Amino acid sequence: MIDATEFYDPALPWSGRADELRSKRAGAALVSELGRNYDAYHEELAETAASLGRPQPENYTTLQEYLEAWARIQAVVRAENLLRVARIVASGGRPPQPADSPPLVSADERLLHLDEALELQVHGGTETSP
Repeated sequence: MIDATEFYDPALPWSGRADELRSKRAGAALVSELGRNYDAYHEELAETAASLGRPQPENYTTLQEYLEAWARIQAVVRAENLLRVARIVASGGRPPQPADSPPLVSADERLLHLDEALELQVHGGTETSP
């Protein structure tokens, strides 16, 4: 089993049932919900990442605004990582170690679906960024 406290972070953009379970701090149920519904939650995260885009300094009037924009992107990428862990745990596997983890973001800055990332990792894809 995993420590579910990371999944409770209010900065993570969970929605629907996952957000409800987070607010109840129902760790096992939250991990199960995310893991069983990986595709739907991944799609939401990918859409969020695409809509946020890479923050450009010239679009912000203060450093604080710029850093907050980056924090929103970081929360989406972190959520995808936790979502992948939930999927693996829900299917009976062990959480991956950091060195084993496939890439989260492509070179064109798309949030990668776990299956796509694993395919790239297996075939030595070079089109991903760390």
